[in-house]
Amino acid sequence: MNRMSRRIIVLSSVMTTFGIYKYVKSKAKKQYFHSTKPAQDHPTSIIIGTGIIGLTSAYYLAKSGHKVICIEKREDVALETSYKNGALICPSLLTPWANSDVPKKYFKSILSFSSSTRTSTKVWSSTFFSTKFYRWIYEYLKNCTTKAQIRNAASLLTLSMYSRQCLDDILNENSISFSRHSNGSLQLAVDPIIFEQLIEESKHIKNIQIFSSADEVIKHESILTPVKDRLYGGVFSSLDTNGNIYEFCCELKNILVEKYGVKFLFNEEIQDFIVSTTNENQNGYQQRHVSGIITTKNQRIQNADNIIVANGNYVMPLMEKLNIYVPVYPVKGYVVEIKTPTNIPLPEVNLVDDVNKLYISALKPTDKQGIVRVSGLAEFAGWEDIGILSEPDRAQYLYEQTISWLPHIASYEKAFHSCSRPVSADDVPLIGRCDNFDNLFVNCGHGSKGWTLAFGSAALLANVINQKTNIFDKESIDPELYSPNRF
Repeated sequence: MNRMSRRIIVLSSVMTTFGIYKYVKSKAKKQYFHSTKPAQDHPTSIIIGTGIIGLTSAYYLAKSGHKVICIEKREDVALETSYKNGALICPSLLTPWANSDVPKKYFKSILSFSSSTRTSTKVWSSTFFSTKFYRWIYEYLKNCTTKAQIRNAASLLTLSMYSRQCLDDILNENSISFSRHSNGSLQLAVDPIIFEQLIEESKHIKNIQIFSSADEVIKHESILTPVKDRLYGGVFSSLDTNGNIYEFCCELKNILVEKYGVKFLFNEEIQDFIVSTTNENQNGYQQRHVSGIITTKNQRIQNADNIIVANGNYVMPLMEKLNIYVPVYPVKGYVVEIKTPTNIPLPEVNLVDDVNKLYISALKPTDKQGIVRVSGLAEFAGWEDIGILSEPDRAQYLYEQTISWLPHIASYEKAFHSCSRPVSADDVPLIGRCDNFDNLFVNCGHGSKGWTLAFGSAALLANVINQKTNIFDKESIDPELYSPNRF
């Protein structure tokens, strides 16, 4: 099949699926409900998924008096998105994936059927006939406007700053070791156009330093001295940090078990939900109540007061069991890990080269080795390709770009990984209660920002469930900005 034929097939499938979706959507009248379910003193809460989002949700709920049961399809916590992903915790990197530059930047590469431009966003052929993908992309494109970008960036900024405070609170209350090393993030500019763009994108972020020359950049991060001639300037954020997300999850699991008595059920998938009753709210509309779940091993867990769905990439297919559409789609990225001897100097800050989709972070060295972890790129491959290193040449590209900035680590051992990230249609996470249900909640759709947003998202969710106000910087956070019912 030649390239033109494939393009015709893709465009035809897009038009057909889009037409069907618009027809169905036009027939459905959306109704919004407000729960009248009172908060309870010691409720039982079931959390589905034990990555960083599920575990932090368990932490804040257990801390507030909930009896928490976590259900995980894998054999332990954090073995999917939270296993080998980027190491950056970066409130400073806030530009939503859904932004006004997307149509002109990405559509040419998406329809090219080629990864020859290795920074391009790629759509795999298995996705072309997926109604789930086209419904998601429709919602996504609606958010690729300047107005939506400004709104969504503001929501991300508020949540990321709140999350950074929540992380500090957790670390002050608990002893958690997770290879934290970086003292901020440095975004690199190689020409004046990129430099001005970085300044514009950072203007609403606190504690930003502008480096207007290569000398200023080198003064702050001397490891870049050998590549000084490439640099034009940079933007530095002292709010950012980093860490090994998997190590954090494992330590948090131990705290949940030992300190709060959280129960974990592993190797269990959700076969179905037990919807036991219907209630009528104050507006006269009926709301359903999920009283429990049935696993694929036919284990029933009943009498649940709250159900929290936080299983990352698998939220959309799971919620279809309840006829609920959640616009969260898996987007694959690649990860490179370079191991060095302990005496090799590594960056003291995160290094960001957004033009080449490159995010470099050095974890805290051990007595045996140093580790540089690099993440980047995006592919729409659906659910079948999760966890598969399908295109090593794209990971090789990340490696080559890393070595162009850090040539002194070129001779050391490297390993490639892939990791799918659950991205919402506006790149703002979905946090809160689902309409038509009085006790069904989601915490999902964090995309590449999960490590940054997890703590604030979990605190926000716990306060929504407990019917408390979220306060940050002496102002309340509006939970409706993150409501799953906004789509």
